[in-house]
Amino acid sequence: MTSATLPEQNPRRPSLERVLTVLVTGALLALTSCTATPGPAPLATAGSGASAVATPPGEGAGGSESTAAPDETPSDAARIAAAVEGALRTLASAQASVTSAEVRTAIEQGFADAGSVPDSVEVSIDRTPTGLDVDSIQGAGRTGETCIVGEVREGTVSVTLLPALATGLCFVGDQR
Repeated sequence: MTSATLPEQNPRRPSLERVLTVLVTGALLALTSCTATPGPAPLATAGSGASAVATPPGEGAGGSESTAAPDETPSDAARIAAAVEGALRTLASAQASVTSAEVRTAIEQGFADAGSVPDSVEVSIDRTPTGLDVDSIQGAGRTGETCIVGEVREGTVSVTLLPALATGLCFVGDQR
């Protein structure tokens, strides 16, 4: 009887076991990265021509949570947000469209009206890469660990309070 010989393994070709391990590991990573993690609930919504200033977490319903920095209270952030909302509303009502520079100035003015200075101000672009006007412009002023985010869209203003990102910024991306 002849002895059976196993085919020689090609050193450049991975084994079936290695391929299956990589595929299963990749599938597990994909599944675990797609699971929902609870994030902050939206704090404000804007309807047609209306705006709302949010109450930060921990304020109002007797909650004790707070995302405010030690030198800032949730009521300070709400007060600043109300002033920013007023400055953006004044800007939006004065003209048909606004620019990034005007939104930046309005946010800085809102902070000044509230007796505060933002740690930083970020504003989205006002023209697309192809030269068209954008539908809305968002701006955010950060105070401590809180971002006061405002949006102007077709004369409608909305403002909300959100926690700053881990980077210390309010927006993701590089066009601010």
